[in-house]
Amino acid sequence: MAEAWPVWGNGQIRLREHTYLSHQLPPNELTSSVRAILFRGEEVMVITDYKEEPYVVPGGRREPGESLETALRRELLEEIGWHVGQTAVLGFIHFYHLTPKPDGYPYPYPDFVQVVYTAVATSYDSAAIVPDPHVASARFCSLEEAFTLNLSVGQKALLKAAMSNRSGKD
Repeated sequence: MAEAWPVWGNGQIRLREHTYLSHQLPPNELTSSVRAILFRGEEVMVITDYKEEPYVVPGGRREPGESLETALRRELLEEIGWHVGQTAVLGFIHFYHLTPKPDGYPYPYPDFVQVVYTAVATSYDSAAIVPDPHVASARFCSLEEAFTLNLSVGQKALLKAAMSNRSGKD
C-alpha cells in the first residue's frame, strides 16, 4: 500500500516501512505497538511532534501481557487524554530493521509491526495525560485540513481508508 524508509534514534536506527490495510491481525509476537486514527464526529486527531511534524496515528508500545485493545485505550488516554468507544482494526505498519540490533533492544527484531485501529473519541480527561517529550500538541481538525498537512504517504492512505470505512464506501 505504501513504502517508506524512516530513520529513528538520531540516525542510529534505519528501517524499511510498509503500510497495509487488513482487518486481520499480524502475528502477536511481532506486534510491539498499537495506534489509532481517532475521530470525533467529522474531525480527526492530529498530533504535532517535537520536530513540528504532524501525524494522525497516536498510540504507543504494549506493556507485557497487555492485550492490543487494552494497550490502545491506555496509550490514547496517556498520550492525548481521550477515552475511546468503538474501535476497529484498520491495518498495520510493518517495519524491518536495516541496521544491526542495538544493544539492549527489547523489542521484536528485525521485523516488528504496529497495529492501526480506527477509534471514536468519547470523553476527554486532561489529568490522565502522561507528559511525553515527543508530543508537542494534539488537536482535532477537519478531514479536509488533515489532508493538507505534511503526513507520510502511509498515514494519508490509512486516513483515506478510515474515512471510507466510516462512510461505507470502497
